[in-house]
Amino acid sequence: MLNAERNDLHRWWLPLAAIAALFGVLLFLFPFNSGDSSLNAPLGLALWAIWTGTGLDTDQDHSYCLLVPLMVGYVLWEKRAELARSVRTGSNTGLLAVVLGLFVFWLGARAGKQYMGFIGIQVLLYGLITWFWGGTMFRKLLFTWAILIFAWPLPFIDTAVAFPLRMIVSTAAHHVLNVIGIANLQSGTALVSAPTAALASGAKFQIDVADPCSGLHSLLPFLMFSSFYCYFFLPRTWQKWIVFPSTFIFAITGNIFRIVMLVLGCLFWGSDFALGTNDQPSHYHEGCGFAVFAVGLGLECLFGSLLVHFGGGKHEEAPAASAKPENPAPVIPAWRDGTVFAFAAVMFVLVFITPPIVLPKEPGVVMELPDEVKLANLDGGHFYGSTAPVSDAEHRMLPKDTEYARKNYDDFHRHQIYFSIVLSGLQQYTIHPPEVCLVAQGWTILSHEDIPVQLDSGHPLMVRNLSLTRNETDRAGQVHQRKSYYMYWYVADGITTASHLERNLRSSWDRIVHGRDHRWAYVIAQAYIGDSVYPDGMNAGETREMLTAFIRQIVPTFEKSEIPSYTANR
Repeated sequence: MLNAERNDLHRWWLPLAAIAALFGVLLFLFPFNSGDSSLNAPLGLALWAIWTGTGLDTDQDHSYCLLVPLMVGYVLWEKRAELARSVRTGSNTGLLAVVLGLFVFWLGARAGKQYMGFIGIQVLLYGLITWFWGGTMFRKLLFTWAILIFAWPLPFIDTAVAFPLRMIVSTAAHHVLNVIGIANLQSGTALVSAPTAALASGAKFQIDVADPCSGLHSLLPFLMFSSFYCYFFLPRTWQKWIVFPSTFIFAITGNIFRIVMLVLGCLFWGSDFALGTNDQPSHYHEGCGFAVFAVGLGLECLFGSLLVHFGGGKHEEAPAASAKPENPAPVIPAWRDGTVFAFAAVMFVLVFITPPIVLPKEPGVVMELPDEVKLANLDGGHFYGSTAPVSDAEHRMLPKDTEYARKNYDDFHRHQIYFSIVLSGLQQYTIHPPEVCLVAQGWTILSHEDIPVQLDSGHPLMVRNLSLTRNETDRAGQVHQRKSYYMYWYVADGITTASHLERNLRSSWDRIVHGRDHRWAYVIAQAYIGDSVYPDGMNAGETREMLTAFIRQIVPTFEKSEIPSYTANR
């Protein structure tokens, strides 16, 4: 009896205590940048704030992550007998994964990249399991290890996967509505009612599939529930690998149903009843959000049931296992536990000796645009600026400490330029590549190029120019193709770049090596190509030259590195 308890102590309880000590330090003591924020906080506390929606600018859509520990606990309980019978022989190669996981976690903490921290934790878990109990145990825990991925907030999925799906949903819903006799127009991810003789377009309904309450924010919960369903309720491996990828199809179907129901609600009871407001969606609106799950998961379960009915309904038999392993694993040596406790101690010491990341309080731009800009060699060329509004969507989606300087410039000779500066605060996700937003606004990106603009100071400024086109409908219902140039770049203190990747790499490098971050500003200059608006308007080359000349004139008014009064004090 005493020997059995002693064996359990060394085979289970001491390794688990060592693992708990290491993760306790990493998640609740180690200062980790909370992802897109420049505020250092232990990753575990930041995750709890994101999961529960109690932190600064957190997203309630991540509340599904709270279910992951329950799912993991349930799977472990279901497999407890199988795990108890497993051969538990530690592998020395697991130590390499432990070291790699800790290093990646540390890099993520210093670079301010939450995703690297998540990757580090997953690698670390793999290493600890194999270090203590071997590769056989990890293979038995593979599903449990994999579903932990759903515990990590992954907003980049919205850009990489969910946004293309939203475009598919918007296009499909547009066609479905037309088929059932509801005339509508599509502009990017937005659907609006078609104009009539008495009503302008959008008078009856305006639905934006890219809204933050979009049902496709449910993609990760969809995948999480789908993985659970496939693992426990589909007996054949081939059935699981057919049903799980089909989650995307059922998510799209559920969201098309949601859009159609919202449109019908607007037509029958009005937008106030069907949609509500951005801050306070209506009960009907929220109910349609739940309908996404009811329809999507219902169809998936039906599909899985059909595969089981026609493809075999018995679970694949696992090899028979004896009550006791033929070759019982030796007791885990104490030095393996000690090694992990030592790693925990090292990370604990790093908590106190790691210097904090410094975020400059002063940005590299002056958040005030000039009232006038004069261009030579342009008919008119004397531009007057008027304040351009910040949209409700920007106020809603971007952090509260985001700053804006934005004007519409017009020389009253059919030359208009939109100019904007968006300055990040403590939270850095304010700054993002514009390509996704532009497509959501209905623009098609035809091409892009990097253009050098020679400033009067002699410094070159590299800007990225996007060539855009979209169809716009006037009040008479006539569709016109508009073309535009959209030039943008990023500015920090003494740094400019046109590349989002370079901006991220520069920030990460300076955080890791120099212990400081940058407060980035995102600068935009946009103008319609004249001859797509007026028959005698400027052509593409002339519009491009006007924009670069405008940038050349306006940059020395707001970029501190080009303002003598600022550079003299550096």
